[in-house]
Amino acid sequence: MRSSGDPELKQAQEAQEQIRVMKQSVSAHARNERFLRMTGMTLQEKSFRNMIDFNRRELTKILNSKDQNATIMKLPKSVRISLTRNGIITKGGHNREITSPARKYLIDT
Repeated sequence: MRSSGDPELKQAQEAQEQIRVMKQSVSAHARNERFLRMTGMTLQEKSFRNMIDFNRRELTKILNSKDQNATIMKLPKSVRISLTRNGIITKGGHNREITSPARKYLIDT
């Protein structure tokens, strides 16, 4: 059946995939809502704060340096990728810097 390209099999697989995606989105939304009720902040915001707190020493060095891009490039690649993915440093080749929300959070705390 698989090798012959059975249209009913393909249709059933597509329907199964749609159900799986729908269940995942409903589950993720419910988790986010529950987390928001418990903590008063979204899961993304909490992850952002945790990432800044975890890397506070490096981020403080970056803020105090004259050339933020050079200091960011001295960080290990895995750390740079993680900070970029979490919106703490900007993407870019020669002009990376700490984003304004991250800078504000670092200064306020």
